[in-house]
Formats: sequence, structure tokens, C-alpha cells
Amino acid sequence: MDDAARIAFLAARVESLSREKETALSALSAAAGLGHFDTSYSHLESPAPILGEIAGRAMELAPLRAVALFLVDEDSHDMGLSLVRGEASGFAPEAELDALIDDHSLAFVLDQPGPAFFRPRSGEGRLALHRLATSSRVRGVFMGFAGRGGEGVSDTALALLTVVLNAGAAALESYFLYRHLAAVNQGLERTVAERTAQLRQAYEEVRVIVDSLPAGVAVIDPASHAVLDINPAGAAMIGRDREELVGRDCFDCVCPAQRGNCPIVDHGRTFASVERQLRDASGRELPVLKTAVRASLAGRDCVIESFVDITEHKKLESLREDVERMTRHDLKAPLTGIIGLPDVLMDDPDLPGHIRPMLGLIKESGLKMLGMINLSLDLYKMETGTYVLVPRPVDLCRVLESVAGDLAPLTRAKQVAIAFETDGAPGLTGPVIVLGEELLFFSLFANLLKNAVEASSQGGAVAVSVVGRDMVWVTLSNDGAVPADIRDRFFEKYATSGKAGGTGLGAYSARLIVESLGGTIGFVSDEAAGTTLYCMLPRPAEAARRG
Repeated sequence: MDDAARIAFLAARVESLSREKETALSALSAAAGLGHFDTSYSHLESPAPILGEIAGRAMELAPLRAVALFLVDEDSHDMGLSLVRGEASGFAPEAELDALIDDHSLAFVLDQPGPAFFRPRSGEGRLALHRLATSSRVRGVFMGFAGRGGEGVSDTALALLTVVLNAGAAALESYFLYRHLAAVNQGLERTVAERTAQLRQAYEEVRVIVDSLPAGVAVIDPASHAVLDINPAGAAMIGRDREELVGRDCFDCVCPAQRGNCPIVDHGRTFASVERQLRDASGRELPVLKTAVRASLAGRDCVIESFVDITEHKKLESLREDVERMTRHDLKAPLTGIIGLPDVLMDDPDLPGHIRPMLGLIKESGLKMLGMINLSLDLYKMETGTYVLVPRPVDLCRVLESVAGDLAPLTRAKQVAIAFETDGAPGLTGPVIVLGEELLFFSLFANLLKNAVEASSQGGAVAVSVVGRDMVWVTLSNDGAVPADIRDRFFEKYATSGKAGGTGLGAYSARLIVESLGGTIGFVSDEAAGTTLYCMLPRPAEAARRG
């Protein structure tokens, strides 16, 4: 071989290795992004969005006034303050961390799988600390300040907090792994000879990192559907050795029940990300989040599939449903006594007459509470689209009178007046007949009217107008404004801002109920005019014609 031929051969080899390196890095990027946090986090310029999501989720789970996140510096290995969220007077996270280091409390925190609680230097409130760690290393520390009364965090909330923080640590791990690979890639911009050596080294590094990832990665031949390669994590999930899997049909081990329905090969897509059930060697099904991408390795067309175990995520969903079921069950037991006791007392012939109406109110309130507990299951069905409405004519004025009666203690405490108007006339001069279920209407307006009273200024007023036409229009107006940062997502789940104890579920459940009743709901709000919320509700055909 002469010099010209040798040079041409080396140039072709360099080009082939370059394509192989770029494809391998692309596959690794897709695998490294998998997890319970957004899969694009690996590609960020800084970890700030990951830290922001960790802080936001933590403050949703626990009543924390402020949180701080410290990350371990990759070079010095010191803890550095990377994010502070929320405001709390006297909360100085760096000073608190220094104090915990001095008395060796931080070492205790880093050795614990769950949260640890401490008194801050001022002695006011509580500090909650939790490590941010993966199986390979500690990435940092989470610090939350609960303020006074912060001791009332449930065990469930603490368990969920641990799940969130562990998932956040995994997202940070993916981010730093990707940044490491990006740095390796940038260092490969050199001469041809240097590039060749560095490409070989980079390929080996990619292989090592892919093999060490907790996510499974498999390379598939799209023509034969044979497994060309699979990393140890993937082989472990399937429960077979790599040697047993290479060469086998992917539908027998990696993609069960997808034969003839592959989104990449059969439907021509270049990228797909879905939840699937992965069946291991024993026949057990493992829930995974699977990503597939069409790529080329060393000039060979292939499909790279990466999949991560989401069993813990599924357990978390199941835990939430179990907690809700247990809560409903545990609330019903004492309510049975509350509902039944008034009847026992009213059987007493010597009971003073003025006591009987009060006992009736106690029983009625207990029955309403029992109905609302049962309604929580109906709301879940509405959310999943499985609720079956049994519509009947309902007098809306009677429902609003009942809601106003139940809210009387709140309106007296805030000195807020509720002014009703029916078809332009003062008061509730019904009946105004709507079509639906009485309990749904009661729950709907109990939520909306309570929110309107709470949002009103001390001594203010809430105006409720009922207008019956082909549909019934109900408007609720008060002088409070919906916070600007949640106006665009007011009816979304968990949308809340600045309301102590707020869950962001009241407006969300109201929207579910109105839509299930066949109506519509909306609002207008600004700081000058306050807030007006409106509902349009269906009427029976006869009532609509008379109206």
C-alpha cells in the first residue's frame, strides 16, 4: 500500500469513528435523561431548573416557608449554596450549615436515608435536612425551614419527600454525567492523529458509562429485530445474561407484545417514549419508561432503546390512592356516631324543644359531610372520565341557602356579607331549577363561595347573582384578586399562590364538577375590580321553556 492509499485509508477510518462516536453519545444522552424528572434536564446549561423543581415539589409536599439546596463542588468537594426558595425572617442557610458542620450533625444527616430535624440557631421553628444522594455518591443537601408549628408533617409526606429528593438526586446525577460527556466531546477538537486516539478513548468512556447507568440500553437491528448489544442494567432487568440476549428477537425479551406494532420499524417514527411492561425471565412484568431512537452505529442502521424501572413511581401512585381510600374509610366511622346520636337524643321525651332544631342541624351537617366524603371518589372518576351522571331537577336556590347556612361561622368571623340576587331581584326568590345531582351542586358552590369569602377583605361583601334563561347563569363577585402568577392556570390541579393551607384543588374540583354536569366555568380578575367567577349550568327542558 503506497502513502496515498494509506492516508486515504486513515481518513476513512477517522470519519467512521467520528460517526460512531456521535451516535454513541446521542444514545447515551437519551438514556441519561430518563427518570422521574424531565428527561431534557441532562441537556441544560446549569442544574438550576432541576434545583428549582426539587424546591417546588418539596414545598408542595411539606409546609415549608423556605428551602435551600447545597451542592458538592466537583473540584473542591465543598458544600456550596446553589438555590434559596421562599422567604423567612432570620433564616440564614449558610450559617445554619456551618453550625451543623461544627457540631458534626451534617455527618449524621449524610448517613441517613430519610429526613432529619434540628432546631435552628435562633431556636425558632424547625430545620428539615435530607441528603441528595444516589447509590454512587452524595450530590448535596436539602434544607427546609418550617417556622413555628412546622412539627406537624405527616409520615406519608416525609416518605413522599424522600422519594422526590432521591429522584432529584438521580436527575442531578444524569445532568453531571451528561456534562462530563459534553466536556469529553469538546476536548476532541484536535488534529487528526489526536482525534483518532481521543475518539477511541471517548468510545471506551461511553461504553463504561452506559454500562454503569441504572437505565437499561439495548441496540436492535431493525431488519431482523435481533438484539445486537445490551448493557448490564438492561440484562439485569430482564433477568438474563448479556450472552443469552444478544442475537435473540427483541419481541421475546425487550419489547414483549409489540410485534407488528413497533413505533420505529412499523410506524416509521424516528423517536418514541412510552410506558411499557417489561417481562423478565421468570415471567414477572416490570413497569418501565422506554425510549427508542433510530440511529446509525459505525454505518449500520439500528434502533437504540433505553428503559428505566418506574416501579417506585407506580408504588407512589398506588400509595396516594391507598391513603385516599383509608382517609375516606377512617372519616366515615366517627361520622356514623355523629349522624346517629341526634336521633337517640331526640327520642328523649324530656328534651327541651329549642334543642331539637339544633340536633337536626347536627345530623344534616353530618350527612352532608358523609356525602362529600363519598363525592371524593366521584371526583376521581370524573378525573379519569369514568363518572356516570344521574341527572335530576334540583332547586339551586335551596342549595345556595344551605351552603350559606354552613358558611355562617366563616362569614361572621370575617364580617363578610353574602348578598344574593335572583333574576335582578334581591334575595333567593326561587325556585330556580337546574339539571344534575344535588350533592354535586352543593359541593360546587360550597367550594366557590368559601373561596370567595376567604378572598374578600375584612368587612367586605360577596355578591351572588342567579339568572335563569335557556341555561342558568351564576356569578360570584368579591373584591379580592386572583394572584397574577396563577391566573393562566387557575383551574389546573395544585394551582395555588400565597394561601396558607391552600392545596390548589378547590377550583380544580369545581371545574371537574361543572364539566361533568354539562356546564362551563370561567372568571375575570384584576386588582382594581376584584374577581367575578361565573358558571353556566343546564336546566330541564320544561324549566328552560318557562324561563
